[in-house]
Amino acid sequence: MKRVWKIVLWVVGILLGIIVLATLVVSPVAKSYINNHGEELVGRKVQVEGLKINVYTGHVAVHGLKLYEDNEKDIFASFDTLDVKASLLRLLGKTVKLKHITLAGLKVNVIQNGETFNFQSIIDHFASDSTQEEKDTTPSDWVMKFYNIRLSHAQIHYRDMANGKHWHIPDINLRVPGFVLGGEEASEGGLNIGFAEGGRLNIDGGYDSKQGSYNLTAKMEGFALKNILPLVTDYVRVKQLDGTFAARLKAEGSIDEIMKSHIGGTLALKGVNWVGEQGPVASLNKMAVKVGNINLDANSYDIQEVTIDGLVAKYEQWKERSTIDDILVEKAKNSEYSENSEYSEKSDNSETTEKGSPLKLRINKLAVSNCSLTYDDHTLPDEFHFPVTNINIEATDLTLNGDNNAKLLATLPGGGHLMVKWNGNIDNWKERQSLFLSIKGLDMKQLSPWTVAYTGQPVEDGVFGLTTRLKIVSSQLDNQNKIDIYNARVGSRRKDVEPEMKIPLKTALYILRDKDDKILIDMPIKGNIDSPEFSYMKLVWKTLGNLLVKVATSPIRALGSALGMGNDNLDFIEIAPNQRGLTSENYHTLGDLAAVAKSDSLVVITLEQHMPAPANDTLARGLEFRNEIVRRYLTEQGVNEKQIIVLTGEAVEEGEKTGYSITSEIKMEE
Repeated sequence: MKRVWKIVLWVVGILLGIIVLATLVVSPVAKSYINNHGEELVGRKVQVEGLKINVYTGHVAVHGLKLYEDNEKDIFASFDTLDVKASLLRLLGKTVKLKHITLAGLKVNVIQNGETFNFQSIIDHFASDSTQEEKDTTPSDWVMKFYNIRLSHAQIHYRDMANGKHWHIPDINLRVPGFVLGGEEASEGGLNIGFAEGGRLNIDGGYDSKQGSYNLTAKMEGFALKNILPLVTDYVRVKQLDGTFAARLKAEGSIDEIMKSHIGGTLALKGVNWVGEQGPVASLNKMAVKVGNINLDANSYDIQEVTIDGLVAKYEQWKERSTIDDILVEKAKNSEYSENSEYSEKSDNSETTEKGSPLKLRINKLAVSNCSLTYDDHTLPDEFHFPVTNINIEATDLTLNGDNNAKLLATLPGGGHLMVKWNGNIDNWKERQSLFLSIKGLDMKQLSPWTVAYTGQPVEDGVFGLTTRLKIVSSQLDNQNKIDIYNARVGSRRKDVEPEMKIPLKTALYILRDKDDKILIDMPIKGNIDSPEFSYMKLVWKTLGNLLVKVATSPIRALGSALGMGNDNLDFIEIAPNQRGLTSENYHTLGDLAAVAKSDSLVVITLEQHMPAPANDTLARGLEFRNEIVRRYLTEQGVNEKQIIVLTGEAVEEGEKTGYSITSEIKMEE
């Protein structure tokens, strides 16, 4: 019997020795295997500095792990410590329970070269070559419980070799007190990320596995917009991007129907300054958005309030390009989002999305203050610079699918003021629009580049006012305008400019103004906006031109009076039948006529000589000789010969007035 117990003790002792020996050697053996067979495990060289495994407590600690690139020299990923403790006995009850998981000092280097990433070989290593089996949808009996999950001070480096970009997230922290799959316990956790250029993101959430519901709260503070430069430079040209972004958002819903989640909260931008390759593009003092509710499944966006303060932007137009061309990267303009793309055609149909849900957007309140927009046109003979400042907009209940009301106030160059009241539909804007616009006190010299381009004549002085009422019904434009001008002064026609239209602007303004130097004009404009030849500005100048031509065909006496001449004989130069040559009074009147003709090169003056029928050829030649004297005198005064018509008209009867009758007209083609 003693011999039996002795054998039993020896066997137990040997077994305990083996177990102790196995416990002592399992860690170094596992470490050695990982270091020597990393490629078999993950397809890459792996090096571990320290490894501790306790098979009794289920504790594993890995220290100083490095996962190399394919070249076995550069490091793809590494961490300082991975500490895991599991409850092994729970495996008998089909439960995987990890008491804690701690990963500290993780560093990952992601490198992109064209379409290839530096982790592709790892993906390929774990890819299965076998035919994909039918997915087993039978619910699993296993329950997985993870507690005290921590990711501490992780870092991610991203480099795009093709574009020379670098992006760095230096501090990522994850905290999950508990997470359960397959059970009915609630889970919660939090994520904290610090960004290289400034700013932190905190995300806290919970999951109720019994109800299948979740809630998520995200808070972004002091996020520097510089962080997104590597992401946006593929689409827009940015040399400098300053400013911060902040957000507080809450989302809740069902995991099974994630698109039906409800999202609300606030967003804010501050101190934005965008500088492109050609110079400043836009800046913003602050912007705040209060989100009532966003439902992605219903394609519904309910925004309670949008406030914008201190937006400053500039738009420039050249013959071959515009600010938009300077901003957009060429490949972005030619991408699927371009105007000619299939995507664009789909996007133009805002009635439905790909899911068939109509887009529903409502902004309950919009408030814009202290903004300014500048328009520079370099396509005109003279550069047009037009800054609009102190822009303030108020609007309520803005929507894509119904009627909208908005009011705009702004300051124009030279002290002018702009007011706009709008009521209309955004989605189907051609069907119905109504707009009231009022401009008061605009310095007309600001418009000179446009008058030079369209009429060839610069504006030298004047104050402009406009009241317009515009309506669009079923693509038909009806625009009623009232123009109020004071002290208008227009310069001489520019010889270096070929104007769009031959309009007698200077002459007409002389006639239109009253004794108080005021001009009041009613100008209706109508047209079909669907016409391919439709151009609002051309319609404006055509309508204005027709009006001015009609006015400018007034008698020559009115022209002389408008020029300040006290001559009452500008419609007739009296010459006695027996008079030889011209008198001093006749020459004085001709001098006034020359001044009128030189005031506008479109003015054509006709002088028709009326005398008794000549008794012989000598008298007839005398009439023609006098015509030549008149013609030569006017040209010597600087009048273009195309502006002078001198002829002999019908003979007068005895006792009728003799001399030159004077008429004027406007020739639209010089």
